[in-house]
Amino acid sequence: MAQEESVIASLDLGSSKVVALVARVHRPEEIELIGLGIAPSHGIKTGAVTNIELTSRSIREAIEEAELMSATQIESVVINVTGKHVRGDNSTGVIAITNRERVVTSNDIYRVIDAAQAIRIPADQEILHVLSREFKVDDQNGIKDPLGMVGVRLEADVHIVTGGTTQLQNLDKAVEQAGLYVRDRVLSSLASSHAILSDGEKELGVAVADIGAGVIDIIVYTEGGVAYTTTICLGAHHITQDISIGLKTPLEAAEMLKKRYGSVLPQDIDPSEMIEVPSVGDRPPRLKPRRELAEIMEARMREMLEMIDHELLKSGKKNLLAGGIIFTGGGSLVEGLIPLAEEIIGLGASLGAPKGLLGIADRISSPVFSTAVGLILHELRANEDGIKKTAGRMNFVRKIKSWLQNNL
Repeated sequence: MAQEESVIASLDLGSSKVVALVARVHRPEEIELIGLGIAPSHGIKTGAVTNIELTSRSIREAIEEAELMSATQIESVVINVTGKHVRGDNSTGVIAITNRERVVTSNDIYRVIDAAQAIRIPADQEILHVLSREFKVDDQNGIKDPLGMVGVRLEADVHIVTGGTTQLQNLDKAVEQAGLYVRDRVLSSLASSHAILSDGEKELGVAVADIGAGVIDIIVYTEGGVAYTTTICLGAHHITQDISIGLKTPLEAAEMLKKRYGSVLPQDIDPSEMIEVPSVGDRPPRLKPRRELAEIMEARMREMLEMIDHELLKSGKKNLLAGGIIFTGGGSLVEGLIPLAEEIIGLGASLGAPKGLLGIADRISSPVFSTAVGLILHELRANEDGIKKTAGRMNFVRKIKSWLQNNL
């Protein structure tokens, strides 16, 4: 990789915070994290920009902190995309193999992928990703790379992710107003899955639920490919709001109580254990049972987990998830999430965090940073495989081979 391409920066635009991460890539398997910047998020709600000026300030603040730590000037970033404007749909393309030898060529793969994309996309949506699930040659299915196989009919199953054009443009504008170039846009759940899943887990069948402040991003893998993606517009901030209302305390105090004393298993808490709850205004703090806090949190978390379960059932793949469900994101750190999730969803559950990195990896080995790390891993894979918008100089055969490697 050229020297100017050896540094990759990512920007995780969340509802509660903006995370900027800088990595130096020595080799594909040797990624050194050299810079981290975190700023409170303003102007973003449930994945959508509501105020470009405020969002740009948050971005600039996070970027400047990351630049200072890494001693690197950041010019371009990979950003995440999430929110209710994002849609995921499965599609199938079919073509006839027309050459005399009936051998699948790179041109055939290009044509069948193009055919699979021929779905009706609303005028206000644009394609973010075309993710390969599997190919079929005649009656043989489960094929990951059909290049060179013999047959008369080639079929491709893909998962197409689209995003709202207006929302994407507002994201770009906020980043550009902060003095940066958008290098690539990546679905949040796809990025998080890069950071926490192994190829074996994807083959086994696994779901990832990334619980952020404003949204829950879900991605489902079966047989190594993406089978389902969706976003639920609920998140950890809704738990904070419930605490604020239920305990009659300011939002900042509710967030503190959630992090310091929070649990979603009230039955495990001693009924006599008391916590100090700040009051609104100048009134003195009050003592409340910690179990009352847990009951408020459990009610909202139970609702969120039931919605996740509904989406897994809707995907039609729940019974194929031998790898269970892996939770990540800042909202997954709440005490008691895993046993409650296993009770409600009925699958094995665990927490996922980035691992296998160098540099300041100890500072980001938390579910909080899964998306930011995954954005860098996604871009690294794109760089190595050459599948970028600027990669027109590559020959066609190499493009197809690289696309297959990048999307399987």
